[in-house]
Amino acid sequence: MGFISSLFGGGSPVDSLSLDDLKVTEIQLNKKVEDLYAEVHRIEQEVQHNYDLAKAATSESEQVSYARRIKTLLQKKEMKLSAQAQIEKELRAVSNILILKEREKDLPAGVVKKLKQIDQGKMEEYLVNQKLSTMDDDEQIGAIIAMTSSTMEIGVEPEEDLSDILDTIRAGKEVPVPAPPEIVQSRKTELE
Repeated sequence: MGFISSLFGGGSPVDSLSLDDLKVTEIQLNKKVEDLYAEVHRIEQEVQHNYDLAKAATSESEQVSYARRIKTLLQKKEMKLSAQAQIEKELRAVSNILILKEREKDLPAGVVKKLKQIDQGKMEEYLVNQKLSTMDDDEQIGAIIAMTSSTMEIGVEPEEDLSDILDTIRAGKEVPVPAPPEIVQSRKTELE
């Protein structure tokens, strides 16, 4: 279960929260990223300070003591960086969902319907790997449509309004229909 489930429960991320709730979540995540960045910077300064103290130490035991503190601080820094990376992924996903909701009115109805049916795991993967905020309007819409048409096709039922057309196409395949003369001629020309 990914973080989208924890943020949005079991429902579709597109339906679960309002634009205002998403904006609040985005602000909260931005604040967490900034806080972690500040904490990492503080730890780096503390590591540098301990290095300076270790250089001035007069005994071997003092140097070992400072080395242990530095090691602990570096481990703490790595944990903070890891947490920061995870929160940045969540922030990117929330920002992309916010853009999806803002663009919902610009999308064809079939795309919106597919968005709501997409498996959360696949949507999470897509949202984490995309940066819709760096795209212009047309690119955003194209990326959203591409998400529903290619990456997320599995598990989505065909559209009901296409079933009649697909039935007609399939029925046409069962009954051999002679090709019009111009198609026969163009095939002969291609083969030569």
